[in-house]
Amino acid sequence: MSLFKPTTLTCPACRADVPFDAVHSINADRRPDLRQAILAETFQQQACPNCRTVFRLDPQFNFMDLENHQWINAAPLAALGDWKAQEATAQGLFDEVYGEQAPDAAREIGASLNRRVTFGWAALREKLLAAANGLDDVTLELCKSAVLRSGTPAPVSAATELRLIAVEGDELVFGWLLAADESLGPVLRVSRALYDQIALDADGDWEDLRAEIDAGLFVDLNRLLIAGAPAA
Repeated sequence: MSLFKPTTLTCPACRADVPFDAVHSINADRRPDLRQAILAETFQQQACPNCRTVFRLDPQFNFMDLENHQWINAAPLAALGDWKAQEATAQGLFDEVYGEQAPDAAREIGASLNRRVTFGWAALREKLLAAANGLDDVTLELCKSAVLRSGTPAPVSAATELRLIAVEGDELVFGWLLAADESLGPVLRVSRALYDQIALDADGDWEDLRAEIDAGLFVDLNRLLIAGAPAA
């Protein structure tokens, strides 16, 4: 089921107390509207009743979608530097509920799920968008790597990240987002043919990098770029 907990947040603009239903878990099969809200970038977003400033609560919940074979531990973007510890915690949680420590029926469900951990709303939305368009998320990260290697001008820095923001016809639309607030910067369009070529990988040119990116629950180029605090 999808679980919410009533809480009180402080408006970032006027500092007023704002009642808020904070999500703890989502079952997208029972609540597809919540999945759509994430894709629409409106989920966990609310206006302050005092000053009308719109703000959004950072993600901190588990997301499950059996139809799309997804189990995601969604963490705040601020926790990205601790991705190794977050990944280990998420793996332990999955093992308890759907993995080796769970009852047989639950383990059967878990065997059908792709386990992931994400940081920030844009990364979570990207996973959902990829699944909705039949895109393998590991291949998608390899596609990003190909774009970066191509010499295309790119605002690469610790303050930016490249995310899939749309799929339009035969094009994958990527956007450079500012990490601080995930606001959209330069946009680039990539032919679906590049993704298909990498997915086929007839010569095995991407095999080593694919294995590095797919080495755990954190399937993201940042796995290679950010050292991360060691897991406990």
